[in-house]
Amino acid sequence: MKDKMLVRIVLVILGSAVMGLSINLLVAAGFGLDPLSLFQAGLCNVFHISLGQASQLLMTGIIIILFFLDRKRIGIGSILNSILVGAFVNFFAAGFPAGAHVPLWGRLLSAAGGFLFMGMGIGIYISARLGEAGIDAMMMYFMDKYRYSLRNTRITLDVLLAAFGFILGGCLGWATLISMVVNGVIIQATVQIMKQLIRINYKGVE
Repeated sequence: MKDKMLVRIVLVILGSAVMGLSINLLVAAGFGLDPLSLFQAGLCNVFHISLGQASQLLMTGIIIILFFLDRKRIGIGSILNSILVGAFVNFFAAGFPAGAHVPLWGRLLSAAGGFLFMGMGIGIYISARLGEAGIDAMMMYFMDKYRYSLRNTRITLDVLLAAFGFILGGCLGWATLISMVVNGVIIQATVQIMKQLIRINYKGVE
């Protein structure tokens, strides 16, 4: 039992690290951020904090709200993820010097890596089954409360995050739209692969 829990915690940490790296890759590409990171970038402009700190602020705030609305969705993974993703964003940012000249092919490669690693990171995190991440838990809460479909709830949430993030000064671009399309596919594929690699109770993931 202890070994299984340790594996799950390692998956939370690994997934959070991959997500943190993906955000830096999208920032470096400069073609736009995924909706959640776009909103967090808007918070950076408002509060004059780093992207990692904005991530921690938003995710922690969502966890606190959910504690009063629907605490059953919160687990140790939810808390760890809300802190670790922002910490890894700041950690990896040191390897992406601001103002560095990158050719177009390098920016395109960076964007592709950002899409891939974002979906992989979320999929790895989900595989841990230690509680939903802040934004995903909020999505599930609204879906259950108002009986919307998962697809429509996610699209609505992404559109709202992107819109408010853009209004607050975040970087909106074609990469934002692509991330809305490919994230789900990569997440599902990653979860399926993880099911073959480790033995954890995956009931309800598909």
